Amino acid sequence: MEMINAITMAIITKVKDGETIRSLAMKMNIAYSAVYKWVMVLERYGVIQVIRKGNRNILKINKNEIYEKAMELHDSIEMMKKERYFWNIVKRTKIAIRFVRGTAIAIWTKGGYIPGDFADRIYMVEVEIKGREALKHILKKENIAYTEKEITRERPLIYIIPKAKINRERKEGMPVMPLKELVSWCEKLGLDSVLEHLNEIYHLKLKVRYAEVNTNRRCKE
Repeated sequence: MEMINAITMAIITKVKDGETIRSLAMKMNIAYSAVYKWVMVLERYGVIQVIRKGNRNILKINKNEIYEKAMELHDSIEMMKKERYFWNIVKRTKIAIRFVRGTAIAIWTKGGYIPGDFADRIYMVEVEIKGREALKHILKKENIAYTEKEITRERPLIYIIPKAKINRERKEGMPVMPLKELVSWCEKLGLDSVLEHLNEIYHLKLKVRYAEVNTNRRCKE
């Protein structure tokens, strides 16, 4: 018998201290018998304590290792769902939007260079001012975190940069700042490692000082 399944994951993520199995079943919209069965399994593993008071079964959460691992798995799944939905939104939306900065680097280098913000699931998005509120509404509806100022701890996090007008290209189906503009931005910031990757992929004939790509390749050869 598998202890972690759809019902036990739902129990672990939804149960509150002090509620009954019946109230939990109603909240989950699952048959009482099914919830009762799996609560008993979780009790055997020490995840939930069942306090029996007459004909009532009061629940108490024991935040043991199994509970913590299950919550980590739940949070990871929820984060991936939000990310997948966000990428689909960006591909389909009619809002004038484009990826910039570190997110644009990851897209143009086809994942060959992953900036820290992208690795941390912070996605840089420019949006024309007239579409800013519509974008916020979509993100809020799907419970996807966004900011226009400080970086918060929520992930994924969409960093919104309003612009009067934007130019964009499509890369892997994604609206992104044009390659020429990205190169210019990287040159201003002295991001030679990024320029090296772009040079390798698109044969831009850039004069790049950084040589990690070629050096690593020669060492492997």
